[in-house]
Amino acid sequence: MKLYLDDWREPPSDDYIVVRTVNDLKEIVKKHGKEIEVLDLDNYMEEFAPFGGNGIDFIRWLEEAVFTGEVELNPDVKIVSHSSDPYMKRLIEEIGRGIKAYLRSKR
Repeated sequence: MKLYLDDWREPPSDDYIVVRTVNDLKEIVKKHGKEIEVLDLDNYMEEFAPFGGNGIDFIRWLEEAVFTGEVELNPDVKIVSHSSDPYMKRLIEEIGRGIKAYLRSKR
């Protein structure tokens, strides 16, 4: 499963599932974490921000959820950002690398 969080853009290919709100993405991850191959995150969610925040809010939630065992995530998941803000893109991907390192350490 490939998930693409964005408020208006379309994913790079048809094999992605578009998710428009952080709250919706959280629910999908809680139910299907082990099946997720790619999380491709935007940061600024514009008018959808009231529905769970921005991409950085999601990745911070995911970090805590994985570390506390609330969410089981595929250890081979690819976590990337397509944010147009280079700082937020780097921050989201840095947190994602930390999550992946934690998952690899648990194997």
